[in-house]
Amino acid sequence: MRQKLRAALCLALCAILLATMCACGGSGGYRVVDDYSGESSYHIAFRKGDRLKDYVSAAMEVLASSSVLRASSVRWFGENLIAVDADADAMEPYWDSVPARTVIVGIDLNNMPLSYLSNAGYEGFDVEFILQICDYLSWDVSFYPIAMENAEIELNAGNIDIAMAVQDSAVTDNMDISPAYLTSRYVLVARYGSHIRRRSGLKGKTLGVTVADEKVLYQNEKFVQSLGSVIYQTNTEGLFQALMKGEVDGVLSSSIVAAYYMK
Repeated sequence: MRQKLRAALCLALCAILLATMCACGGSGGYRVVDDYSGESSYHIAFRKGDRLKDYVSAAMEVLASSSVLRASSVRWFGENLIAVDADADAMEPYWDSVPARTVIVGIDLNNMPLSYLSNAGYEGFDVEFILQICDYLSWDVSFYPIAMENAEIELNAGNIDIAMAVQDSAVTDNMDISPAYLTSRYVLVARYGSHIRRRSGLKGKTLGVTVADEKVLYQNEKFVQSLGSVIYQTNTEGLFQALMKGEVDGVLSSSIVAAYYMK
C-alpha cells in the first residue's frame, strides 16, 4: 500500500511539473499538449529466484531515506520523482549474507536520459542510480548494452545480472523485479511556439515516436489514423531533435523523458 501511495504521489508531482510548464507556454522549447496513456512504473529486473533482488531492493529503500536519490532525480528531471519507499533499516536482515562481487548491469543506450553513451562514457539517471546502489553494497559494476525488449533473454542467458528501466508492460513471469523506482505516463509533446496546443491539433500532422514505443502509440488506433504520418526514431535524443528541427510536429514520449527535455 505504501509503495502504491508513493508511486501515485510521484506521478502526481510529475503531472504538476509538466502541467505547470504547459500552462506557462512550455520550457526547454517544448510543451505537453495532452496525456496519452496511464501510469507506467520502472523497475530493476533480475533472474527468477536470484537473491540480488533482495539486496538491491533493500539498498534502494535505505538510499531513499537519505537525500542521495532525491538529489539525482532533481538533477536529471528538475523534480523529485523517486517512487521508492524509504526505510533506513531495510538492509539489516541481509548484511551477513551480502557477497563481494561484480554486477553486470544491462542498460539500453537508446534511452536518454536514463542511459546513454557520451564522450565521457556511460551516463544517465539509471547509470547514476545503480552506481549509488552498488557503491553502498561495496560491489563493482560492469555495464552491458542491451535492447530493452531483450531484457528477459539477456538475463536468462547469463549475459547480465540485472536490467535497468524495465517497465510494467515488459515484466514477465520469468523474471523478478524490484519495487518501482520511477513512475511515469505517456504524453504528447509539441514545440513551444507552434499552434498545436491540444491533441486535435495533431490531426493530419507528423508524429515522432521511438521504435520501442510503437506498441504504446497503437493503443489508440483512432488517433494514429487521424495523423498524416508517423516517423520512427531509434532513441529519445533523436526524437526530440527531430521535434526541435521541425521534422515532426509532435512526439509521443514518457513524461519522465519530457520532463528532462523541458527542465
